[in-house]
Amino acid sequence: MQIDLAIKPRRRLSLTSLIDVIFLLLLFFMLSSTFTRFADVELVAGRSGQTIVSELPKILIVLDGDSWGVNGVRLPRDDAIELLVSKTEEAHSTAVVLVRGKTDAQQLVSAVETLHKLEGLRFSVAR
Repeated sequence: MQIDLAIKPRRRLSLTSLIDVIFLLLLFFMLSSTFTRFADVELVAGRSGQTIVSELPKILIVLDGDSWGVNGVRLPRDDAIELLVSKTEEAHSTAVVLVRGKTDAQQLVSAVETLHKLEGLRFSVAR
């Protein structure tokens, strides 16, 4: 006498749909990420209660949109940089950068990068 067991053969699990889902996730994450490096701008802030003993700044730079003011003279950006180069030929000039008017964050970062490139100029940013 033969006994039939009611066991059905196991159905094999298909991995094709799982591979498709993994491929779609990989594609999504690769396309949504950025691979560009952004430039760093070093900003050093003073500490609370810290006293600074130094000479008064000799140069006042006012950023107002696309125009720069250097010691009260309003100039286009390139002319202001030339004037600053001539003023920083003296040893260790100090400057204060005031942000006014229509200056946006990108213009401020560009100005800070430009001023960092000038030899012999130490500056601080004020609002």
